[in-house]
Amino acid sequence: MREMSPESREAFESRVVWMFGSPRSGSTWLLGMLAQHPLVVPMNEPTLGYHLSPFLSNEPGYRADDLDFENFTIRKVMAGQSSKFFADDFRDVWIPGLRRLINDRLRAHVERNPAEKPVDDSIVVVKEPNGSQAADLIMEAQPDAALLFLLRDGRDVVDSELAAFLEGGWLERHFAHMQGVSEDERLDFVIGSAHGWLWRTQAVETAFAAHQGRKLRIRYEDMLGAPEEHLAQVFDWIGLSIGAEEITATAERLAFERQGKKGPNEFNRSATPGAWRENLRSDEKDALERILGPKLRELGYEA
Repeated sequence: MREMSPESREAFESRVVWMFGSPRSGSTWLLGMLAQHPLVVPMNEPTLGYHLSPFLSNEPGYRADDLDFENFTIRKVMAGQSSKFFADDFRDVWIPGLRRLINDRLRAHVERNPAEKPVDDSIVVVKEPNGSQAADLIMEAQPDAALLFLLRDGRDVVDSELAAFLEGGWLERHFAHMQGVSEDERLDFVIGSAHGWLWRTQAVETAFAAHQGRKLRIRYEDMLGAPEEHLAQVFDWIGLSIGAEEITATAERLAFERQGKKGPNEFNRSATPGAWRENLRSDEKDALERILGPKLRELGYEA
């Protein structure tokens, strides 16, 4: 890969779209539809944000219920310690360095893309739901990139995550040495997953409010109800032209009904908003209301 000048990096960065939100929010579906365009190069979960901001609640001795948005990641807790690499005292050094690293890595992804799409005209769509806890940091380092916030009801997200991680779920079958969540561990998982959705959502909201460049928020539920309309909106926002017939064909080709394996224990599960009401236990619903209730109502979701 040739060395990029600062001007080239900024020009490239303007053709980067970061898709944030949370896991199990339809980001795979949306990325698949966008990738049908000949100028879109998809990047599926680089997990940059996951490495930049590990959850503190994943460490022994910490409970998610004892943490909040100000201290939920290791980076946030250690930001005031000058010996740490990402210390706030050295932000003027590592933010520009992080920007160069991200742009160089994404540019290499385009150049080595097997589809051989035009490097200087392609749009890179980076799907990063599992790293959305660092959305504020990533967008600070990517001021010329675009931010796509894909939002879904946190209760459905937790319900879908639980199904994926349960014993016999699709994650246990797809990853070696992974042990699924047992029936006795369900409530603890729901609590942790709920906090994860809340913190990621808050991080993306923070990034969205601060970002001075292009940004768009879209609800999974709205896209599910009118996929063609919202897909056209996203393409127009990105700045890519696509005909109405192509939009319709893309939406139909990647519709849930046309996917392969579907079912409670599969990656393609149900695409049914509100299914959490039937799938979760009463104590799990109570936990979701306690943790997510205020934020859900703030975002317009029904109690």
